[in-house]
Amino acid sequence: MKISSIIKEYFSFNSKEQRGLFVLISILTGLILSNVFISEVLPKKQMDFSEFAIEVAAFEKEMIFRDSLEKLEKQKKYMMRYSGLVGGNSDTVKRYKSPGNDIFIIELNSADTFDLQRLRGIGPSFAKRIVKYRERLGGYREKSQLLEIFGMDPEKYNEIKDHLTVNADSIRKINLNAVTFKELISHPYFPFEVTKNIMIYRKDHKKFVGTEELLKIKNINDSIYRKIKPYLGID
Repeated sequence: MKISSIIKEYFSFNSKEQRGLFVLISILTGLILSNVFISEVLPKKQMDFSEFAIEVAAFEKEMIFRDSLEKLEKQKKYMMRYSGLVGGNSDTVKRYKSPGNDIFIIELNSADTFDLQRLRGIGPSFAKRIVKYRERLGGYREKSQLLEIFGMDPEKYNEIKDHLTVNADSIRKINLNAVTFKELISHPYFPFEVTKNIMIYRKDHKKFVGTEELLKIKNINDSIYRKIKPYLGID
């Protein structure tokens, strides 16, 4: 069978079929154009995240903080590696180290970054990290809290702990009856849910009479209460 015969047999239409095909194509074209028009002209529904704004902001802040710490740590390792390769004496970590036989004690709540660099394995960036975490806490109550800092592992901590002491009397207290939501959530020990429940309890009861009332609040158990109690006060 010739190709021309096949085409003529299967692809030729009479006038009635041609009109029907034209109407079908017109309908499909109209549907496609109307869908494009509606999607472009009508406003798109926006999801409302306002009730999660505070939680999202806190999460983003924490992620930015962690990213910054990771970048600082990588930069520190690169500088130390580069200094070793060129054989120079510009290693800022070594510059502040005391001889191994030196006996010295550093008070964590009053030390500056230069004091902290006397400790083995603590360079400028890590010293700043220790001071910054101290500011967020309101002061260290015990030296083991250094293990809560990003990048501080048990091995590094064991190397420096004998050179550290803590004056817990210098801790900055949080007034439960005056602290704002923003101030409380910025403290490392008060995540979003705990902060929110404390604020709701204070609003319902007008004020706190004693810190032990926190044990009545959801998400605060004995372990958490013992952890946060040294940082709390009632006025």
